Amino acid sequence: MSIRNAHLLSALNPALEGRVRDFGELTGMLDQLAVVPDKALSARASSLRAKIDGFAAKITLVGQVKAGKSALANVLAAQPGLLPSDVNPWTSVVTTLHVNADRDEDDREISARFTFFGADEWDQLMVSGGRLGELAQRTGASDEMEQVQRQVAEMRAATEKRLGSYFEHLLGQSHDYGYIDNELMERYVCLGDGDDLGEFDSAAGRFADVTRSADIFLDIPSYGLPMAICDTPGVNDTFMMREQITIRSLRGSEICVVVLSAHQALARTDMALMRLISSFDKRQTVIFVNRIDELQDPASQIPEIRASIAQTLVDHKFDGDVAVVCGSALWAEAALEEDLTILPPASIKALKSYINKTPALHRSVMSEAVWAASGLEELLGSLGQRIAEGASDRLYRQVSTAMRNLANETRAALASRQSGGAEAARLIASGHDPMQIIDEIVARNSARLDEATAKLRADLTRRMEKAEESFVKRATDTLIEHLEQHGEQGNWQYNPAGLRVLQRAAHSSFTRSLNKTLTEIYSETARNLEEVYRMLLGKDLEDFEIAPPNLPHVPPPVGLGKTIALDFQSTWWTRWWKRRKGFEAFAEEYGQLIRAEAQTIARDIDQTQAVTVITEARRIFDGFVDEHRSTLTQITREGAKAAQAMQMSSSSGTQAVVQEILKVLGEDEAA
Repeated sequence: MSIRNAHLLSALNPALEGRVRDFGELTGMLDQLAVVPDKALSARASSLRAKIDGFAAKITLVGQVKAGKSALANVLAAQPGLLPSDVNPWTSVVTTLHVNADRDEDDREISARFTFFGADEWDQLMVSGGRLGELAQRTGASDEMEQVQRQVAEMRAATEKRLGSYFEHLLGQSHDYGYIDNELMERYVCLGDGDDLGEFDSAAGRFADVTRSADIFLDIPSYGLPMAICDTPGVNDTFMMREQITIRSLRGSEICVVVLSAHQALARTDMALMRLISSFDKRQTVIFVNRIDELQDPASQIPEIRASIAQTLVDHKFDGDVAVVCGSALWAEAALEEDLTILPPASIKALKSYINKTPALHRSVMSEAVWAASGLEELLGSLGQRIAEGASDRLYRQVSTAMRNLANETRAALASRQSGGAEAARLIASGHDPMQIIDEIVARNSARLDEATAKLRADLTRRMEKAEESFVKRATDTLIEHLEQHGEQGNWQYNPAGLRVLQRAAHSSFTRSLNKTLTEIYSETARNLEEVYRMLLGKDLEDFEIAPPNLPHVPPPVGLGKTIALDFQSTWWTRWWKRRKGFEAFAEEYGQLIRAEAQTIARDIDQTQAVTVITEARRIFDGFVDEHRSTLTQITREGAKAAQAMQMSSSSGTQAVVQEILKVLGEDEAA
């Protein structure tokens, strides 16, 4: 689909110009290193180039059903109307728009890929009722559990009736298409009327309740860098499947765009969403208040909405550098298509009033004024700034460090060949075994890494347990005080926000300690390996330096925000209280419930946070030492053989290239 004003999307790019230029310089230098006459070093240069080519800024849109996430995603994808904007509550499909993605040749003809739930995922939903069923069982809410099971049975029956024998063959599979349109999207992500499905190939929603994810591939030249825009389903559904999917999406995301409706911005029903993003990096969070086109007087009402949001964020301890953008995906669509006739009369009236009353929106071209009024210009500018400061900056530093080391290793290998390995030969002749020295360095620092990370993980567990016990004591003490004053009357509940604060503090302490420990171990390992280079090459390596690898990225602990039984303000609690008799029963069983819920979060933090980042820390360490071991082994072999691997004339050009790269990188670092 072609739109008239796709150039408006380039509002993302000014903040990225510097980063695009940086990546261009890096790829140019890597291309030079990729042709050095050493297969191992050349392959590593090509691998670093592939990291830059494969970069995509990951942006996740979250919000409630009908907040306008899909409409916003359609605008960002320059495809108005592509994603269905009226999604039935049964649907739980996450859709990722891969913009300008670098893909393998075999996948370049694929425009859409729909992946279905695996058999184990489907069984977890169907047997236990998903996350909601899990909570109902834990709290003993038998009435709610029976309701969940009835809904599960109805959903399964409808699905199997619709798909027949084909159902079993779908689980765990995927469907690929070489085209993409609205009808195709509706078939997989938007559940239709089960009684009016029509023909198999055109039935709206035929696969919606078994589709786990949809991946759409688009080329949009207006964007300066590739992006992956993830449109998540609303978080408020019966089985809490959407919440689980949103958590999974946020874990892999760099930027979170919270889409709210102007009529209900941060209302009570959105607090579950605020819990989810409360652990996200505040600098990487943007709140987009959509549907200002439905306000009677946006110019006067928007300041009120902003003030209300700011106060709500402060009240919920969500202060920080969170951008708030007010706009309208519908106005943005009209600007892209340069067609105001798609707007309802009331929307046009509100738009003209807003532009007339807001000098900053006055533009000589109407479509540009509408685009500015839609908030998309401001939103894209905020996204560009966050991409430049976040994921792309981290990749730039990672590749720059690796390339500096690669250039120095190339320099060392060339120096060894030019000298015929003389210094290494003398070292070996004196009875020293360089490989044994390297093995001792690796073994010593590897043991330190294992010991330190195991201790940090154990400390995290202890802190989480301490947080649990502290919260249980405060909650049960308050409960007993309530019972002593009011007896067994009322529906008392203790806010679990304090539990999350303590658990978040435990995770923050773990992250700080881990970064400090890894910095020390990585730096020590780099210094030790640098000494080996100097031992093998003597005075031939002036200004030679091996930089430690970059630290692993610690994803936000979004699992802290998942709904737990203590969050519910519903009839569950009324019945829960009625089933307990006596002060001791109240306090004891409530304490057990808190512990059970706290432990589910603690397990999640351990498995999805601690284990993941420790595994990544180990992978980085192993990759770092393996690369240098390979180069040092080569130098050692040359010294042992005292043989020249290449002629001086063939290495002089590479030497000059390496020196120039190190000079440029040194200037960049100094700047």
